[in-house]
Amino acid sequence: MAPMISSNDLNSYYKIDRYIFSQLVTVFMRDPAESMMVIALWLWLEQEGYPNIISKMISWPRFFLEILFSEAVSALKFLETNQPPVSSEEGGMNFTSQVMERDISLQLFHEKRLDAIDGIKKVLNSVCAKIFTDILVNHLKVTPISEAEIRFNQHIQVTGFPHEQFGNIEIVWKGFTDYAISAEELPWSFPGPENNTFSEEENNRTLFLTFSRGCPMKETEVREIFSGLFGRDSVVDVHIQENVSGNNAQPLFARLVFRSATTVDGILNGRIITRFHFRGRYFWGRKYKHSSD
Repeated sequence: MAPMISSNDLNSYYKIDRYIFSQLVTVFMRDPAESMMVIALWLWLEQEGYPNIISKMISWPRFFLEILFSEAVSALKFLETNQPPVSSEEGGMNFTSQVMERDISLQLFHEKRLDAIDGIKKVLNSVCAKIFTDILVNHLKVTPISEAEIRFNQHIQVTGFPHEQFGNIEIVWKGFTDYAISAEELPWSFPGPENNTFSEEENNRTLFLTFSRGCPMKETEVREIFSGLFGRDSVVDVHIQENVSGNNAQPLFARLVFRSATTVDGILNGRIITRFHFRGRYFWGRKYKHSSD
């Protein structure tokens, strides 16, 4: 059975992405549909191995964000055609390339056009449709159709969808109260464990930690937290994610091995997932499960 993620935890995990989206639609007055597609494009590039640039934007001046947004819009419009760029300068994504420290151009989107359309479409539905709902409700001034409607599901229509390339996007408002979402619906939200060769006994005393996007934690910080709570000898080892792609990519998860499985059971206290707060950052823990299980 897939673990259930609360909507509050999901929003905390995507805190920076939500902030940037809110800035785009409420401060920069950008079109909500176009803003969702731009965020989805950046997230798709990240899944393709490019660095996470969204986490950097929170400290940048508006001018920089405007340039990145304009270049992303150019790429989205280019996906609507099936024509190669006339030259390497056409439309250009020079600033995006500098920020990512990777070569990225309209030629890339031409070469990977179908993959990009499919990938962005998946991000829109599996991530954006879930993490921006309350922001859209406030921005679009949506009101409940009825008390019964808001208690269950109220579909939010965003002008611009269905989109010619990316199709429709199902955005369901379940009110401002916390609710649960199956992790199976969130393929890129809470990363899964890597394969390992450790014993079942060690897996039973291992806590799998997931960090908020843009808010990674160091091994020393993880040790500090749990050693302080359960004693210096309680933590055997900390394995921070190693296969991080991209020049500026950050680890999103870690395995925390305790001396006793009882410690893990005590931390979870019957819950599948529990949330921690450390120096303004949120992260989550769940019992470790081998990826082939």
